Amino acid sequence: MRASDLLRDLEEKVPLDIALEGDRVGYIGPGSPDSFDVERVLVVMDYLPGVEGACRAYDLLVLHHPPPVSPGVPAYVMHSNWDIVDGGAADALARCLGITVDSVLDQETGLGRVGRLQDGPLSLEAFADRVLKELATDDLRIVNFQKERPVGRIGLIPGFGLNPHLIQLAAESGVDLYLSGDLTHPGAVLAANADLVLVDATHHATEVPGLLRLGELIRGCGVAVDVAETGVPWRCVSRERGNEQCR
Repeated sequence: MRASDLLRDLEEKVPLDIALEGDRVGYIGPGSPDSFDVERVLVVMDYLPGVEGACRAYDLLVLHHPPPVSPGVPAYVMHSNWDIVDGGAADALARCLGITVDSVLDQETGLGRVGRLQDGPLSLEAFADRVLKELATDDLRIVNFQKERPVGRIGLIPGFGLNPHLIQLAAESGVDLYLSGDLTHPGAVLAANADLVLVDATHHATEVPGLLRLGELIRGCGVAVDVAETGVPWRCVSRERGNEQCR
């Protein structure tokens, strides 16, 4: 398949023009997608050292996050447009956690989802256990933690959603709990005063369900796809755990 044909198919399913303003999405080179064929695609979250070497067995690299440097291999970015589109990263995260979506969190941008737990309200402790298991992460940071507090209606954004603006939107939406990643101290203070439960399940872990779904989408276009887990670009160091890879 010509690369340009594959990308045209993808852009019909996940349009570039729904991306947030200024977001770098689409083909980023080198060369032109009219100039080569694609049989095998590698999908990763980030362009990290070693990724380019792994690409030797592939014709195209698909990244979720825009890279900080120009890749030396043909590369395509699906970022905020993948977060926003119906059936994309946000819906994949909701499905992973057993949430039936009924609305969008940020109506202005299309970011985020709001819905209810399919099996009815759970205690905060039980829902936290579910998140740890389904997202395969080791740690959660939770604001307003009361283990028996019931949670049924949940807002979420994969990745970067725990900033003050989006936390305020979540509080105004009336959800019992708001889950995302990248919690800051000011955001935590805001949520504490709004009596809103926040769950920071990490930027990376909340985006993995969407990355796997992205692999399925591209595979459905008629090419072979591998999804590689690159992890996070740091290590956790503590007296208790020593030097270990974070998840």
